[in-house]
Amino acid sequence: MAVLGNPFTINLPKGWEDQTMYTFMGPEDSGVQHILTLSIDRYAGKTGLSEYAAERRDKVLEMIPNAEVLKDEAKDFPSGTKAYEVVFKMVPADGTVIFRKMVFIIKDGNGYTFAINFSKKTIKTIGVEVDGIIDSLVPLTGKE
Repeated sequence: MAVLGNPFTINLPKGWEDQTMYTFMGPEDSGVQHILTLSIDRYAGKTGLSEYAAERRDKVLEMIPNAEVLKDEAKDFPSGTKAYEVVFKMVPADGTVIFRKMVFIIKDGNGYTFAINFSKKTIKTIGVEVDGIIDSLVPLTGKE
C-alpha cells in the first residue's frame, strides 16, 4: 500500500516552516513496538551524504553518551538509492538492549532521515521489511 504524505495544505506566515515528522506504526515483536519515523530536511542540498549523516550521528552520541556505534557506512539500496546507515546499541537503565538504526538519504536537495528501534532479534527480521520501506521512498517534486 503506497502512502502519500501531507494529505492537506496549510498556510504558514513568514517565519514559520514545515518541520513535519512522519510516524509509521509497525508490529510489536520481542517486546519492541516498532515505530519508523521519517523527518525531512529541506535545506540539505549542499551537504554531502556522509557529512549529513555524521552530523546527525554525532547529535545522537551527544544526547545518549553510552550509545555504541555498531555500523557507520554507506549503503546502496536495490533501487539504486544511495544512503548512509548508522546503527547504535544502547542499554538503558532497565538493562534492555536497544538497537537504533538510522538511514540518511539526500534526494533532490532534501535530506531524509529514517529512524527506528529494534531488539536483537527484530533487527534481523523486521529490519528487512524496514529496508524495503525506506527503499520505496519516492520524493514528489510537485510536477506529478
